[in-house]
Amino acid sequence: KLPDLNANDIEAAMKIVEGTARNMGVTVAD
Repeated sequence: KLPDLNANDIEAAMKIVEGTARNMGVTVAD
């Protein structure tokens, strides 16, 4: 279970997911 995230944690997590998606060759819309 994930702990409650604040806005900064969510933003960081989104950047991680975006980077992972790019590494897999998925285009991420801005």
